[in-house]
Amino acid sequence: MSSLNEDVDESNHIFYDPVTLLRPVSRAISMNLDQLNFVTVLLLSFGLGYWFRVQFCDASRTTRAAVTTSVGLIFTYFCYGNAIAHLFINGFGSYLLMVSVPPQHVHKSVFAFAMGYLVLIHSYRWMYQKTYCLDVTGSMMVAVGKITLLASAITDGMGRDPKALNSGQKRDAVKETVIVGPMNHYSTWSAFLELKHVPKNEKTGKPYDPTSTAMKKFEAAIAFSVVYTILGSYLPMSLTNDPSINEYNLLIWWLITVAASTVHRLPYYFAWTISDSICNISGFGYDGLADETLEPKWSRTTNVKPLLVEFGQNYKEMVDNWNIWTVAWLRRVVYERVEGPYRTLAVYVTGAAWHGLAVGYYFSFLTSALFTLSAATFRRCMRHRFLGNSMHKLMYDIFGMLVSKFAIGYIHWPFYVMHFWPSLFMYRKLLMIPHFIALFIYLYLPQIFSPQPKSKITGPNASATSVNTDRISEISQRSSSRTSAIDVSTRTALEK
Repeated sequence: MSSLNEDVDESNHIFYDPVTLLRPVSRAISMNLDQLNFVTVLLLSFGLGYWFRVQFCDASRTTRAAVTTSVGLIFTYFCYGNAIAHLFINGFGSYLLMVSVPPQHVHKSVFAFAMGYLVLIHSYRWMYQKTYCLDVTGSMMVAVGKITLLASAITDGMGRDPKALNSGQKRDAVKETVIVGPMNHYSTWSAFLELKHVPKNEKTGKPYDPTSTAMKKFEAAIAFSVVYTILGSYLPMSLTNDPSINEYNLLIWWLITVAASTVHRLPYYFAWTISDSICNISGFGYDGLADETLEPKWSRTTNVKPLLVEFGQNYKEMVDNWNIWTVAWLRRVVYERVEGPYRTLAVYVTGAAWHGLAVGYYFSFLTSALFTLSAATFRRCMRHRFLGNSMHKLMYDIFGMLVSKFAIGYIHWPFYVMHFWPSLFMYRKLLMIPHFIALFIYLYLPQIFSPQPKSKITGPNASATSVNTDRISEISQRSSSRTSAIDVSTRTALEK
């Protein structure tokens, strides 16, 4: 496959058969039709989201569900045409399994069917489609995520002992067989349809207004798009293996690679941020009240936090804030249900298969698994040694950020080029030294520098679990005093 910049192969209508109304515009502005249709739908959705929130603020659950479904189907057909048949096959096939398979086995059967169908599509697409385009497989990936997330919630609600569930599983358990909603927990989507998702502001007597937050996210998305339009042609990822760039010394070459990698992430920031703004403007995505200000948060549909991705203090922080809902899905559907020492490996292999069959995906995800384990090991062994001095702590954080930026660029390259031999370019140039360093840290660093016992870990950043648990408890108590009818637990994604 080729890059986003090449012309789209429209000869295969199995996965891409769009409405061609905007083709003259596409040719006039030299923009691929698949991208133009996609951006058009996003921009229209933002306006329709505001209309939906205002027009159907008192409508019944059935009416709100019918409107969102109808608009979604129209826009999906506009982008993919008859290729939406794959979404129906996947959806109805999974639904039949949900109503026919015993609840304790629903999550396994639906996962096998949905992922199997997606892998089948990926394999056919890989063999016959010559260039990359925004075809139906992207929506299929999201559909598989939400279907398997729902199947896991059904198993938790109807097929498992409630005493065996963790707090997140109990909160999101489903005791009815349905299939609806975005890449989010069904319990949240159901509350949205029933107008129970957003509590009322005590001062105004009306539900909290998301317009200001949605507009800020929309503006940020447009800014990402503008920056990419300006810099995309000057800093393509192909610079990494460009012969003229490789004549520079290693430091200059790597700085150019990092810059190109950053620019290449901008389209993802655009798509995810504008999608988040669309959900918010329609009244979906409420995530409790901020601790200090008690202002409403609209982060439940947030899928990326660009500043934390680009300037995170460690590799895990960067990974946790990229494609957030996919991380949450993998945690709930795979990590929490695989026993033994191979949970992390199972998560990354599933993530690679979910993306497709390109060998570069597997290089990237397996390398990311190794880096995740080694980064956690380094943190346990070294971080507490720098906490006694603020300057030492600052130097540690700067070092962590620089190493993480290096790691993301190193991991990102095979994901971009996809094919086997091009993927090896980065590894051969750096002699796979980052891999060997990561292996050394994971296997031998604990023998040189003893990890700090978990019982002795202190400080504001020491335990993500205790911090998140305290915040969830505190905000839930504050919110319950304002409205007992609405569940406003802060984060349904990552129970860290």
